[in-house]
Amino acid sequence: MSRNSAQRKHDLTADSAQKELVKLIQSFSYGHHLHTVFSDFVEMNALAISNSVDRALFEAREKRYLDIVGKYKREEVERFPQMLGLLVESFEQRVAVIRKETAGSLPVSGGLTDVLGETYMMLGLGNDRAGQFFTPYSVSRMMSMMLMGDVGAEVERRGFIRVHEPACGAGGMVIAAADSILAAGQNYQQTMHATCIDIDPCCVHMTYVQLSLLHIPATVVHGNALSMEVWGTWYTPAHILGGWTFKLRRRLEADLLRAAVAVKQQSEVDQAETPAVVAEAAAVAEAEASDVAVLERETSATTAAPAGREATSLAELFEQSLASGTRDRTVFDTIDQLTLF
Repeated sequence: MSRNSAQRKHDLTADSAQKELVKLIQSFSYGHHLHTVFSDFVEMNALAISNSVDRALFEAREKRYLDIVGKYKREEVERFPQMLGLLVESFEQRVAVIRKETAGSLPVSGGLTDVLGETYMMLGLGNDRAGQFFTPYSVSRMMSMMLMGDVGAEVERRGFIRVHEPACGAGGMVIAAADSILAAGQNYQQTMHATCIDIDPCCVHMTYVQLSLLHIPATVVHGNALSMEVWGTWYTPAHILGGWTFKLRRRLEADLLRAAVAVKQQSEVDQAETPAVVAEAAAVAEAEASDVAVLERETSATTAAPAGREATSLAELFEQSLASGTRDRTVFDTIDQLTLF
């Protein structure tokens, strides 16, 4: 979407709080580049939200917050909390519309939207040379409605839905997925978990802030989905406070047990007693004998998946790559942050 198109769309669809947010950002233009102001705004919000719930990186992120604040004058610093207040108000207005619609029936049209993504493109901050164009929210919403399928049946069968977004931008597609789940009569705060990845730190911060404000359980990764490099990980308050570290581990254990049972059943049908099948059948028999399936996961920094099993999803690959870094911390292996309080 071009800047002119984004401007026209913004004029037609932006609520009063979103329009005031844009004016405040533009008020910095006399002495700062708008891209710098916007990037600092979303990063400061991300740092503040993260430090309120995730103590693992508190000192480093607090120092980064103070470094950003030091770039601005006192009167300029005072505008940043006003901008955050307007962002929150914008989401509150949209949630109020959803509540009004759901009072009598399920919403037909999307009530949420990608507020920061729309603002980012309207201000002309996208990197055209890098092909950075955010998908219009209406398109994201249509795609999510087409892809979600029978949300209720999936939630009943597996407990919750996992959403993987390898190039998340401002998180618009994940917000659209949450919007679709809400329209299907499910509470996305309890029935959806997202793994979001982007190479641009500004996009990572935008996604983290928006998903945090909407209380979406998510792991937001600053990394490269192609080279599998990871530079930082952000856990939303909904992820930490909802105990999603353990929910994801239980889900993985259940998937492994289900796969093992399927292998055993197939071997009985085919009578294909290969060494690999025998090993799988032995593992299942041992699990059944103990009445519980225990997932053995390595604790060393070089191993993040069960022995003999390769990762089958992008999220698992990133979980492995996180363990190969300088810190022994992965999505599944991290001790629940609530123990730090």
